[in-house]
Amino acid sequence: MTLLGRYHLNPRVLDGALSGQVFDGLIESLDPQRSIFTAADVKRLSTVRNVIGERLADGDIAPLMSPVNEYLNRLVEEADFDVAALGTPPDFSTHETFPVDRKSAPRPRSLTELHALWAIRVKDDWLRLKLAGRADDAIRSTLRHRYETMAARARKTTSDDAFQWLLEAYAQAMDPHTDYFGPATARQFNTEMSLSLEGIGAYLREHDEYTQVTELVPGGPAVSSGRLNVGDRITAVGQGTSGPMVDVTGWRTDDVVTLIRGKSGSTVRIEVLPDEGRGDAAGHLVSLVRKHVSIEDQAVQASVIDIGAGAAPHRIGVLSVPSFYEDFEAKRNGGNYRSVSKDVADHIKVFRDQKVDGIVLDLRDNGGGSLGEAVALGGLFCGAGPVVQVKDAKGRIDVQKADGPALWSGPLVVMVNRASASASEILAADLQDRGRAVVVGERTFGKGTVQTLVDLDDVAHAEGLGELKMTIAQFYRINGATTQLSGVRPDIAFPQTYAETEFGESTYRNALPSSSVPPAEFRKAPRLANIEATLQKEHDLRVGKDAAWEVAVERLTACRKMADRSTVSLNLVERKAAREADMRDMEALHRRERALAHPGQRDDDTVTADDGLTPLERPVGPARTKAGRHDDPFLHEAAAMAEDEAVLLRSVADGEAFS
Repeated sequence: MTLLGRYHLNPRVLDGALSGQVFDGLIESLDPQRSIFTAADVKRLSTVRNVIGERLADGDIAPLMSPVNEYLNRLVEEADFDVAALGTPPDFSTHETFPVDRKSAPRPRSLTELHALWAIRVKDDWLRLKLAGRADDAIRSTLRHRYETMAARARKTTSDDAFQWLLEAYAQAMDPHTDYFGPATARQFNTEMSLSLEGIGAYLREHDEYTQVTELVPGGPAVSSGRLNVGDRITAVGQGTSGPMVDVTGWRTDDVVTLIRGKSGSTVRIEVLPDEGRGDAAGHLVSLVRKHVSIEDQAVQASVIDIGAGAAPHRIGVLSVPSFYEDFEAKRNGGNYRSVSKDVADHIKVFRDQKVDGIVLDLRDNGGGSLGEAVALGGLFCGAGPVVQVKDAKGRIDVQKADGPALWSGPLVVMVNRASASASEILAADLQDRGRAVVVGERTFGKGTVQTLVDLDDVAHAEGLGELKMTIAQFYRINGATTQLSGVRPDIAFPQTYAETEFGESTYRNALPSSSVPPAEFRKAPRLANIEATLQKEHDLRVGKDAAWEVAVERLTACRKMADRSTVSLNLVERKAAREADMRDMEALHRRERALAHPGQRDDDTVTADDGLTPLERPVGPARTKAGRHDDPFLHEAAAMAEDEAVLLRSVADGEAFS
């Protein structure tokens, strides 16, 4: 409360008005589809609505848990209702509909209306499985297990979970990007930012009463042992070579992960049962020595695309950057640390050795990360100079600059979409403002605020308090404009993959307003301005006759059409007809895509139909692999534009160097 009341970019005291927003946010986060709380429930729970600040200040949080307890009890009640509803097979000859999205719907006025919602959801669950070809007995068994699992998860909720939900609601009432991380969430966040962990190198999930292995990280102790397999179920964990084995059957996955992770060089023993699909194979004990494991599939990926016909096509390097990661802890400790700018620099050096003609920097779906890394990346492509302006709560403006020479001064195309946010927008805006790159794609997310991570253990000289991610400043382009709400507009627009009215900063009710500051001193290279119109013309000509581009646009249109449906029919004949029509459309698109990507090759693939199962109910498959995008026509077009840029710049005798 002290930190948010004093040091937030827009500090606010947790008075009655803000308390009300916290309460509303908590209710919304617990029940976003408005199928748990009735209007009467919310009114009854509102006795704490305006006193959240008082109770938190007094340390008297028990009354504030009433919405959470009501939510958990209602989940168990719903599970019991759903199981009871399985006794009679539904009637699919009626013309009822199921609402796909109830976020804006009015809350049920009574328990009767609430139960009616639950009933049609059970009916939809049954119908999806029926259309997937399952018999009634199998459907009943699957759904019974699903609903009983829902109740079991509710019963496993801890006070720490409830406390985190409450403080998340408080933090996010300040602005959409302020957040509270409990200890477990903080560890996960730091793992994602550093792309590393100390453990055995395995991804886990909850599966029935077990924790199940879903993937093994290459180079990790688990895969190196050869004794732990995807699908294995963990039943007990022991520390060291002789510590007692702790039975973890029925435990939550995050608690099991806490036991398995530990310092590099230490030993952990794991008792496993093989995957059910391997028959009645006996369980066994696996002893592993933990080590520092790098999560490579979430790092920068580099590849080369050959563009153009003839014996000597142009070579375009592609850098797919999924996030702006940085190992904060290793950096603070003064040791060698990993970061996205270091990885990109290494790839650029390889590209130069390979004599690529241009680079595509793919920032699509990159939600941001370290501000310092955005500045460092700007330097890799522009050299020394301003990258971003940061204004704090007192109005002070800091122009953050990159130093050192550029590693790549050749043709550069930056790809963005609506999911490119924060640090991605900083980098794209800098490269655009300095005339360094052609930005292509969609208008970006529009997040123009800066967050800092506060370790609450350090602040309070205690343990187990977690971390606060707090908005402390707003960033601006070097030309003085903001990306807050407005995002970065591409120089050349590609088809929209996300609806701007449903996704982006502008969809948050409490997003901070946009503003502007004076421009920083910088020099914009003119050479792209000389060829911009030609790049647009060549792009228009190319995509106008590109069959793969046409199919990709049709797929986006078809997917948006399906996503925009507000309801689906619960009539078997109507739903089956709609499903078959969707499948025909998607299979036709799939065949055309395959024919274009692999001409002459027989298409044995089919579009995967809805199987009616949840992700946790599906069997674990083979290990995840980083999907390549060479069959992506949007990426291919960006590479073709980099080739255009290379050819055109060679023909323009401006001799301009970036500085």
